[in-house]
Amino acid sequence: MIKRLSVFVLTLFLLVGCASVPDEVKSDMSDYRNSESGKSDDFDCNYIKIEDLSAEVKKALNEDYGQFTISDKINFVQPDEINVMKFSTISNFNENSEEIIPYFFDKSIIDPQLTSNDNGYCLYYNENDKVYFCTGDNGFLAMLNPEAFDLGYSYSEPLVKIYHPDRKDDLSDEYQLKNGKCSVADAVEYINDWFETNYKPLAPSYDYQVNTVIVREHDDNYLYQFLIEALYNGVSIDSYTIEPEYIDGEFTNKMAYLSYGISIQMLSVNSIDSFTTGSGMFIPKVEEKINECISLESALNFCENTFTEFRDVTISDIDVMYTLNPVYETDAEGNYFVNGYNSRPVWEFIIDVLPEDFLANGEANTYGDMRKYIYIDMVTGELKYNFDVVKQGLGG
Repeated sequence: MIKRLSVFVLTLFLLVGCASVPDEVKSDMSDYRNSESGKSDDFDCNYIKIEDLSAEVKKALNEDYGQFTISDKINFVQPDEINVMKFSTISNFNENSEEIIPYFFDKSIIDPQLTSNDNGYCLYYNENDKVYFCTGDNGFLAMLNPEAFDLGYSYSEPLVKIYHPDRKDDLSDEYQLKNGKCSVADAVEYINDWFETNYKPLAPSYDYQVNTVIVREHDDNYLYQFLIEALYNGVSIDSYTIEPEYIDGEFTNKMAYLSYGISIQMLSVNSIDSFTTGSGMFIPKVEEKINECISLESALNFCENTFTEFRDVTISDIDVMYTLNPVYETDAEGNYFVNGYNSRPVWEFIIDVLPEDFLANGEANTYGDMRKYIYIDMVTGELKYNFDVVKQGLGG
């Protein structure tokens, strides 16, 4: 089951591109692959109170760093609190599947007749009317309305531009959708409002917001693809990282990290035409409340102390994030299954990747948001990073 679910998750999510990594840095980065290390014994991190984060971040962003250039579009928001967390998946979500249909469809558009109920998933499928709706016992949700039925989740449409509402991007550009023009800003407002008013009852522990908008060509017009992140008390839950584990260089069915993002397509103005979650819904549990954390300036200086060969790397975004580390158990037949997630608060440093860094000559860019990242545990200083460009979409 976990193998099939992991493959399914891997096929649904894409990752990003926007800022430059110079040629001379690429060879340096390739020496640091999918690695982790403890905090250096000779590096002394400065700890600050959580309530002082915002002021310290503002100061740290204005400092100069040798190897790293900090983007001026970073929009840091003070979290309500920061904790060591555990997340467990819900169960028996399918018992409410018919009640969830009206969140996305008028009841007249879908036959409530259950098409199948297999391996914990309920599927409502009407090919004649081009409607698809699926729920999983763990809180998984996916839907396609008639506008997106033939397009599906392939994201094979050429990419035009990427916007980041969670940064200080200008969202005023307008694009012609199927039934009219709509600005990026208006589309983001519609999706954020929909989550607050419609989706909130399904997952009341979280706030949801658009963090990336991908504009794609579609027929003779355009479509918007939204990547949505969940926040728990102001801290985002990892919505991008889907990282497989390797043993002696061989791929295993286990994952080091999973994502908790949602992807939506809008083909017509103020319409949710496709919707899919990357995994189920999580029940949060605070394991340990944190009063102090490593300052941002210390974290950046620690990076420079570690990656001494880097030159002029642009950090595109900085945020506080909860990682999702799956806890695996085995059933009676020896199959792996995920039994919750351990979660640590980290400083997340994002390095955007330009399309030319991962596209072959003449290859159309159908991928989405491609990133490299650095995580620094806000309590222990443990460092994890991935400087490989992993294509997690279905482009090409």
